[in-house]
Amino acid sequence: MKLRLFIALALIPQILIVNFLKNNPSVIDTYYVGSFYNSVFKINSFIFSNINFPIGEVLYIAIFISFIYLVFKTLSFKFKNFLNLISFISIIYFFFYSFWGLNYFRTSISERLNIKSNYEFVELDFTIEKIISLIEKEIPIIKKEKQISNIFELIDTKKSNIKESIIPDLFLYQRVSGHFIPFTSEAVVVKEIPLVDIPVVILHEQAHQMGYADEGEASFIAFTNAIKHKDPSVRYSGYFNALINLLNEVVKNHPEKLEFYKNRLDEKVLSDISSVQNFWGKYSNNIFDKITNFIYDFYLKSNNQEAGIKSYNKVSNYIINYYQSDQLSKIFN
Repeated sequence: MKLRLFIALALIPQILIVNFLKNNPSVIDTYYVGSFYNSVFKINSFIFSNINFPIGEVLYIAIFISFIYLVFKTLSFKFKNFLNLISFISIIYFFFYSFWGLNYFRTSISERLNIKSNYEFVELDFTIEKIISLIEKEIPIIKKEKQISNIFELIDTKKSNIKESIIPDLFLYQRVSGHFIPFTSEAVVVKEIPLVDIPVVILHEQAHQMGYADEGEASFIAFTNAIKHKDPSVRYSGYFNALINLLNEVVKNHPEKLEFYKNRLDEKVLSDISSVQNFWGKYSNNIFDKITNFIYDFYLKSNNQEAGIKSYNKVSNYIINYYQSDQLSKIFN
């Protein structure tokens, strides 16, 4: 009982420490990002990378079942059961923030490199035209090469502790193509998604492994790593996903321009866009998706991502700046 009481009460100082660190990113940068977190990741990778399935997904299921069980036990209004629930939350809270969660509070790329947070249409237009020209260079190369049979082997996921999900349908109905598990440092990809998306999803989850918790930053790191890859299919995936993000900006802010850009696209790009839309259309507008979006939006906002799920959209701004700023393009080349 004394140990459980101690663990439960430890939740209070943990919350206070996390809130302090949230407002002091320099502490995270100095003592967590470059040292402690790297050690945690290396240890987890050593332990879990040789296991073929994601242990973290099994752990998630166990955590969920345990949490529901403990919540129901508290309905008896016994102090012991309430203490068990708070102790359980305290333990999860500790391991989440210790093993990875504090990365949410590191100094952002935009702050470190003084990247402007908005852009003019002329900059968006320039970037779209740039991406279109670059993607057109990859298409003839892809057509000459044989179809990639295993994109996971191509990116060498064994070394980076990346696994295929054992519960893909659960994530597809949440419209989730991959996720990172803080407790085991495993990056998990839903391999049933369209092939054109898989390389960027893998690289996005690898960016989370590197400590980039912000979704926009992780997507940007995935983009820069994809377009530098030796394989044209991976480069194409990077440019394709960048183009989709940029065209989404056009739809939101300059819808009258969309038809012009569509007419500029190669048939392969249009076909891939249609395939991706048709695939995700099967999983859209379900109640599970809406509930998950609400919960995940709250989760991101609680962890210093004020834009919530809209933080994914920040990648467009990074990509625009990448092609406008010599400093940014040099750093990530």
